[in-house]
Amino acid sequence: MKEISALPLLAKVVELNSFAEAARQLGVPTTTVSRKIQQLEAELGGKLLNRSTRSLSLTELGVQVLPKAQLIADTVSELYNQAEEHSNQPVGTLTITAPHAFSQDILAPLLAEFSVRYPTIKLNLSSSNRFQDLTKQNIDFAFRLGPLHDSAMIAMNLSTVPYVIVGSHRLIKRMGTPNHPMALFDLPCIRNHVDGYFLPWRFENNGEIVEVNETPSFVCDDFCVTQQLVLSGAGFAYLPASLFRAPEVRKQVHFVLQEWVPQNRNMLMVYQDRKYLPLKSQLFIEFIRENQAKIQRALEAE
Repeated sequence: MKEISALPLLAKVVELNSFAEAARQLGVPTTTVSRKIQQLEAELGGKLLNRSTRSLSLTELGVQVLPKAQLIADTVSELYNQAEEHSNQPVGTLTITAPHAFSQDILAPLLAEFSVRYPTIKLNLSSSNRFQDLTKQNIDFAFRLGPLHDSAMIAMNLSTVPYVIVGSHRLIKRMGTPNHPMALFDLPCIRNHVDGYFLPWRFENNGEIVEVNETPSFVCDDFCVTQQLVLSGAGFAYLPASLFRAPEVRKQVHFVLQEWVPQNRNMLMVYQDRKYLPLKSQLFIEFIRENQAKIQRALEAE
């Protein structure tokens, strides 16, 4: 393959969403970057990027080629850094995405520990409840609630995630304790959403299935904020039990309808199915495996 040197250029252009910025960071003329990628497209027999005056996007062929380009870019970066530093230390940047509540409550202290252990690896955490495409957004690892629907990805099952219907003691004293999911229709509830999609409230017990889909009295896009709303008595919420594992928090609330709440959710760590993972990624996977029991205790609210 004549234009293999263009693959790291493609990875950098996609990462920065700009030919000019990629050229600036790599210290080469913009025309060189553009010409190299055009030559690569000619060799592969198809366009890799859709270009407009304001944006770039990957073509179908580009989506297939990008993971290989990223792997080559990572490998080249590691080789150059190791040669310059005369060191066997792992180098590079790990880009990680995880939901807000998981990032704040569980992942942040683990990443701090990882950073101390491997100071030459840079970390870029995107704390977001939005679904993010690992390939298109150059993400190394994503922490997500399962199940996994993309067979092109690898998923490490970290833990079950018990959910609860929860209300504060003062709310229950004022409104009463619901003894059936249908009772929630007449009570103040806080529903969570991601990009306008309401997370489902589905209940099942002895073959009876109930779904609560009514417009709620309170809407929120962040579990941690919803937790505070619950503690303030704003309404009942459907949340991970781990948010209430701290004794000073747990004593303020009551879990209701527990026999109705399905317990079929799992926290996964998802990453791209690559034959050869860079050293930084291998070390991160090993680190998460090492701390899996800690993650499980936190998520299962033990």
